[in-house]
Amino acid sequence: MSGQLTFVIGPADENSSIGLLSKALEDIRRLLRDVDNAIYGLKSRQDWQIISLKSSAPTITIAPGRDDVRAVSVIGEGLQVVVEGTDLPPEHFTEPVFEDLKRMQRLFQGRGRANSISVLMDGKEMANIQKDIAKKVDRVLSSGHHNLGSLQGSLEAINVHNSFTATIWDRLSGAPVRWVFPREEIDRVKTLLEKPVLITGDIHYFSNGAPRSITHVVDIEEIQHIQHQEKAAFGSIPDKRVQEVGAAEWLKSVRELGQA
Repeated sequence: MSGQLTFVIGPADENSSIGLLSKALEDIRRLLRDVDNAIYGLKSRQDWQIISLKSSAPTITIAPGRDDVRAVSVIGEGLQVVVEGTDLPPEHFTEPVFEDLKRMQRLFQGRGRANSISVLMDGKEMANIQKDIAKKVDRVLSSGHHNLGSLQGSLEAINVHNSFTATIWDRLSGAPVRWVFPREEIDRVKTLLEKPVLITGDIHYFSNGAPRSITHVVDIEEIQHIQHQEKAAFGSIPDKRVQEVGAAEWLKSVRELGQA
């Protein structure tokens, strides 16, 4: 059957652990969910099926439940790029996807840990994830930049697990961008669900120019229509000034300078 991903977990010890298999399955499921979100949207996820599950030599084989198997190649080819070392994010690898990969480092720690995880796409090995996966992820995340500017898009999801975040579907890149907001803004954010918005703040980009997240938001407003708008309208932020003086003060100083 074509359109399958297989994860072969090589245990560090002779005897593999059910706990290792369980954690690996949890991490893989999270990775699948976030790649699906990036490809198909937050309301149209794949129905992944477990084709084979072995605990003696921990192996997990999965396949999508729909005819569209784009996620299989996106994950297989994307992981290949990341483990080989890159500054550029593979297609549909968003910030949550990279965080999922970074979390996988826990599989290489403690008793019953993994020694490696081989990823096969339709039987062909694409990547070999090892304990340095967090460093490979950090290389991509640290290669980007951040600007004070604005994004337009549809606000489509709210997540209050651990931190308060919302997802903006960016008009320019077509990618889901995560917005981190303070707890006290939850009621305001709820009123904007599924509406087009213009959001201004510290926008973090990957090195290829695709936005990945928004922090230190100074303004968000509902708009009637998503219109053409240049990204990063206020230029680069030197020396992380938004963190030092606050985004509102920084934006105010930029505007005052422009009016002088």
